[in-house]
Amino acid sequence: MDPLDDPKGYYRALGVGRGASAEELKAAFRERAKLWHPDHGGPEADEDRFRFLVEAYDVLRDPVRRREYDESGFRTARERAERATAAPRGQAASRSLRLGTRAGRWPFGAVLAVLALALASLGLVALWWSAERQLALAKGQIQDLSLRLSDAVAAQADTRTRYRASTVAGLDQALLAGRSGGGFLFAGEILFPPGGTELDAEGSRQLERAVLGLAEAVRKVPTDRDWLILVESFAAAAASPSGVEVGAWEKALLRMAVVVDTLARQGLPAERLASRFQAGMAPPDQRQGEGRVVEIKLLCCFRPD
Repeated sequence: MDPLDDPKGYYRALGVGRGASAEELKAAFRERAKLWHPDHGGPEADEDRFRFLVEAYDVLRDPVRRREYDESGFRTARERAERATAAPRGQAASRSLRLGTRAGRWPFGAVLAVLALALASLGLVALWWSAERQLALAKGQIQDLSLRLSDAVAAQADTRTRYRASTVAGLDQALLAGRSGGGFLFAGEILFPPGGTELDAEGSRQLERAVLGLAEAVRKVPTDRDWLILVESFAAAAASPSGVEVGAWEKALLRMAVVVDTLARQGLPAERLASRFQAGMAPPDQRQGEGRVVEIKLLCCFRPD
């Protein structure tokens, strides 16, 4: 690439051409950041190269700054031409300055003042350079962490989506199998106290017996067959003339959650647990039990896909 097209070497730092897309820039940055990162890079780790890489990526990934950078190449060419034209005049001025210096010497105090000012300027430049380098490193680390976080969030979302899909598919398969030859190898009920969402002593004993019964039933499942534990909860009233019965739904769901959590903590495979909630439209005089019963069923035995 012509240096005038890449005046600061940003494209060369990333190893891409001027026509590189945003995705190509991102991929190039990731690849080279792994090599040059001062903390996480390998034998090729280089703090200065990494700092410059971050600077280049920050400019080129911004469409506005990238356009300004590309246009600066043309300005650089024009400035070089102007400097070449002005060079003879500069040389003449330099000769005049040398002649003036021979004619008379500067006072000693003035020389010391100039030296002190020069040293102070160098100190400020060194301080500024150190701050710029630290800022570039910090920006690079933030960029690296941001890319890692994006990848982690995307992977987590993909995992959740696949898990939900597999759970729903497994439940549908199990329910269909129950209608065509499969069935319930175990069934039990857990009764919650009136108005409560926590188990009392009797409910806890019922759940303990259910866990033991499930474990015994699972041992009887043939190895070539599939199975699923279904936890069901029911709210007798989904709505009333005044609106949705949110309280009834909430209680039924919380009771179901208590049972599912207990089964998982007792060692039953979480991927084998499925839950189903149903709400009815029973009138007030027929809302017996207010959804206090949570059912547990072992659906078995169907052939896996």
